[in-house]
Amino acid sequence: DWIGTWCLYGSPETVIELLNRYLTEIGDAVLDSGGTIVSYQGDGLMAVFGAPLEQADHADRALAAARDIRDNRLPAFNTWAADHGVGTSFEAGIGIASGPVMSGTVGSSRRMEYATVGDTTNAAARLQGLSKETPHTVLIADSTRAALTAAAGDLVAVGALDVRGRQVPASVWTLAE
Repeated sequence: DWIGTWCLYGSPETVIELLNRYLTEIGDAVLDSGGTIVSYQGDGLMAVFGAPLEQADHADRALAAARDIRDNRLPAFNTWAADHGVGTSFEAGIGIASGPVMSGTVGSSRRMEYATVGDTTNAAARLQGLSKETPHTVLIADSTRAALTAAAGDLVAVGALDVRGRQVPASVWTLAE
């Protein structure tokens, strides 16, 4: 988790600038691919494709965003960080799962926000967490591979991984480096 390490990069103002720049790069990849940013979670974000508006190609869009983050946005952020003397080796972990979610506005009468909940969001979050334990930036559930509407020749099987909350190891894929 980067939260504890952000303080190594200078003043609170510098840390907030760094975090905002990072979230902008990652968020723009999601938005440019037609995704919805559900929430910012510390130094990360949760996004959904295909909600609140249905998208038949939601899996393709999620993979496009992941490719953009890994291949373009993260390197651009690291270049910016190096130019500003605040580091050069920031990394990202991306988990992608496809399936049904419940989405809508939740909260109280004093504060509401858009949310997505369900097994699919849990699976994606757990894959993202597992990315820290593998050499892969992107971990993709087999449900996403099956939901693709276009050929993705850059998918590589990682194999079956033990995913918390699953009784059977999950078939997981990644993007070729």
